[in-house]
Amino acid sequence: MPRRSLSVIGVAGLAALGFAYWFTYEPAPSIRVRWRDDVTNQRQAALERKYLLVNGRAPSGRSIAYDLLDTRRENIKALVQDPEVRDTNDLDRHTFELPLDFAYGDSWMWVAHRTPVLRDTRARWTLIVILALMAVLGLRQDRGRQRPAQ
Repeated sequence: MPRRSLSVIGVAGLAALGFAYWFTYEPAPSIRVRWRDDVTNQRQAALERKYLLVNGRAPSGRSIAYDLLDTRRENIKALVQDPEVRDTNDLDRHTFELPLDFAYGDSWMWVAHRTPVLRDTRARWTLIVILALMAVLGLRQDRGRQRPAQ
């Protein structure tokens, strides 16, 4: 693959991610989750990562308000039906959707939070680094090659 093509793919990929962010970022909904009493802090932290619950605040007992970054129906259904969750206020437990009048949290979400591989921050940043390297390395000239004389 010619180096120029490598650079074009890198720049196009970065531009696509930038446009996706720009056109899809929005405030995340705020929901409350009540954990079962026997859920340890370590397990709770793992479940928060699994369901993309961030910015936990105002704990009252085992109930905590979070910003929900992944609002896909599948994620909400899994959260509502998780045996380690006692209650999920602010979520419709039958349709697995947010109510129309949900409150906004302090965090922002975008389409990557709802995309299976890109929802993982490490995978997202790995892709960004790879695309940036492709863009930069594709522009480098071979030192051993001579440019044709004009």
